[in-house]
Amino acid sequence: MTDSRVCSSPSGAPSLGDRLRQWRRNNRKRFNRLLARMLGTSQPKRMPLAADTRRILVVRLNKRLGNILFLTPMLRSLSASLPEARIDLVIQSPAQIPLLQSLPGVGQVYIQKNGLFSLFGLLRRIRRERYDLAIDPTGNSASNRLGMALSGARQRLGFANKDQWLPLTHAAGRSQSRHQALQAVELLTGAIAEPDIECFDTLAVFPDNDARDAADQVWQRTVSQQATPGGPVIGFFARATGRKQLPRHWWQAWIIAMRAAAPEATLVEILPGDDAQPVSVELPHVAIKPLTELAAFMARCDQFVAADSGPMHLAAAAGVPTVGLFQATSPRDYAPLGQSCLSLEGKRVTPELTARTLAARI
Repeated sequence: MTDSRVCSSPSGAPSLGDRLRQWRRNNRKRFNRLLARMLGTSQPKRMPLAADTRRILVVRLNKRLGNILFLTPMLRSLSASLPEARIDLVIQSPAQIPLLQSLPGVGQVYIQKNGLFSLFGLLRRIRRERYDLAIDPTGNSASNRLGMALSGARQRLGFANKDQWLPLTHAAGRSQSRHQALQAVELLTGAIAEPDIECFDTLAVFPDNDARDAADQVWQRTVSQQATPGGPVIGFFARATGRKQLPRHWWQAWIIAMRAAAPEATLVEILPGDDAQPVSVELPHVAIKPLTELAAFMARCDQFVAADSGPMHLAAAAGVPTVGLFQATSPRDYAPLGQSCLSLEGKRVTPELTARTLAARI
């Protein structure tokens, strides 16, 4: 198999491709800082919103499930604080639309597709809406900033910093929290003087009746017949990206430890796809593609456990007491935010301690 990546030369010196990428990055940083000095917003601006703010656009150009779920506390805070407003969003994954549209106040969810013609078409649609307020919920995305700049909104809200090249009408200073979901809520309180912001600090999704009915059918086929009557059901997701993933033997040891710590519990594995192999074929396992149906299925579990991943955050958003396992990332940045959620970190992430922690919560 060939590797298409550009690598360093045998001597260890950077390759031509490496030098070109570094040159582009450096020039982009210089250009951003020049624009920031000339036009941008380096200092906080806490101002009242215009009294007639009714149409809001949130720009979050990202495909990661966790990052999209991190928007939900901010979206709920906006809806509760501006109940007459409609909140539209721009994201990148069509699969996530139903999750966002389950939230109060959310209207249109646009998808930014690849291709110049698609981009121009999307911009025309957005500018026709004449948004009263556009929001970039992160402080480090050039794509978010560009989308907000091109939206044509008369008010623009984001984080102030030395690299913020966009002129903002409302700007928050540095957030006190490291967690991206909480930073987005602090963005609202730090930049909006009026109205008062009603704050939410947990992830949330609200599957509709169709999603709950579909999840119930899957539950009856896969879990009900194997579950111990009256016993708890513990869901788990054994996958994650990169160094966040725990090895297969870790999960096999956890299953053994879980059976010893809570023999009455039924363990159910969530798989990333139909072709994925379960950790144990003896356990119930499901692969559910529609995210609202998966959230509704998870909501039937008594507990959920997973490494830092999108399904971990989805379980927390569905209201399941979730245990997050962190080895390569920090719970201060990515902890599951939900009712009765907790995190285990570093050396505490052992199969035995994880099993005892779950058993103590039953």
